[in-house]
Amino acid sequence: MNQLNKISATDAKGAVEEGMALLVCIYDDDKFRDTAHLEGAIPMSEFLKLKPDLATDTRIIFY
Repeated sequence: MNQLNKISATDAKGAVEEGMALLVCIYDDDKFRDTAHLEGAIPMSEFLKLKPDLATDTRIIFY
Protein backbone atom coordinates (compact mmCIF):
# COMPACT_ATOMS: atom_id res chain seq x y z
CA MET A 1 0.00 0.00 0.00
CA ASN A 2 1.23 3.50 -0.79
CA GLN A 3 1.82 5.89 2.02
CA LEU A 4 1.78 9.68 1.78
CA ASN A 5 3.95 11.69 4.13
CA LYS A 6 4.96 15.31 4.32
CA ILE A 7 8.68 15.89 4.62
CA SER A 8 10.83 18.96 5.03
CA ALA A 9 12.64 20.58 2.14
CA THR A 10 15.93 19.65 3.81
CA ASP A 11 14.97 15.97 4.02
CA ALA A 12 13.75 15.99 0.41
CA LYS A 13 16.97 17.58 -0.83
CA GLY A 14 19.07 15.05 1.05
CA ALA A 15 17.09 12.07 -0.26
CA VAL A 16 17.39 13.28 -3.86
CA GLU A 17 21.10 14.07 -3.55
CA GLU A 18 21.76 10.61 -2.09
CA GLY A 19 19.82 8.95 -4.93
CA MET A 20 17.20 7.68 -2.49
CA ALA A 21 14.23 9.50 -4.06
CA LEU A 22 12.92 10.97 -7.28
CA LEU A 23 11.82 14.63 -7.09
CA VAL A 24 8.85 15.36 -9.36
CA CYS A 25 7.28 18.74 -10.05
CA ILE A 26 3.52 18.51 -10.57
CA TYR A 27 3.75 21.08 -13.35
CA ASP A 28 4.59 20.28 -16.93
CA ASP A 29 7.35 21.63 -19.11
CA ASP A 30 6.69 25.37 -19.54
CA LYS A 31 5.70 26.24 -15.99
CA PHE A 32 8.36 23.85 -14.66
CA ARG A 33 11.11 25.59 -16.63
CA ASP A 34 9.86 29.11 -16.01
CA THR A 35 8.87 29.15 -12.34
CA ALA A 36 8.91 25.86 -10.48
CA HIS A 37 12.24 24.17 -11.17
CA LEU A 38 14.21 22.85 -8.21
CA GLU A 39 17.65 21.33 -8.62
CA GLY A 40 17.40 17.61 -9.27
CA ALA A 41 13.69 17.70 -10.14
CA ILE A 42 11.93 16.46 -13.24
CA PRO A 43 8.63 17.70 -14.69
CA MET A 44 5.49 15.57 -14.53
CA SER A 45 5.71 14.78 -18.26
CA GLU A 46 9.11 13.13 -17.77
CA PHE A 47 7.89 11.27 -14.67
CA LEU A 48 4.96 9.81 -16.62
CA LYS A 49 7.40 8.45 -19.21
CA LEU A 50 9.57 6.86 -16.50
CA LYS A 51 6.70 5.56 -14.38
CA PRO A 52 6.13 2.21 -16.15
CA ASP A 53 9.76 1.23 -15.57
CA LEU A 54 10.15 2.42 -11.97
CA ALA A 55 10.57 -0.14 -9.24
CA THR A 56 7.49 -0.43 -7.04
CA ASP A 57 9.53 0.66 -4.00
CA THR A 58 10.84 3.85 -5.62
CA ARG A 59 10.45 6.78 -3.27
CA ILE A 60 8.81 9.68 -5.12
CA ILE A 61 8.62 13.20 -3.75
CA PHE A 62 6.06 15.45 -5.43
CA TYR A 63 6.04 19.21 -5.07
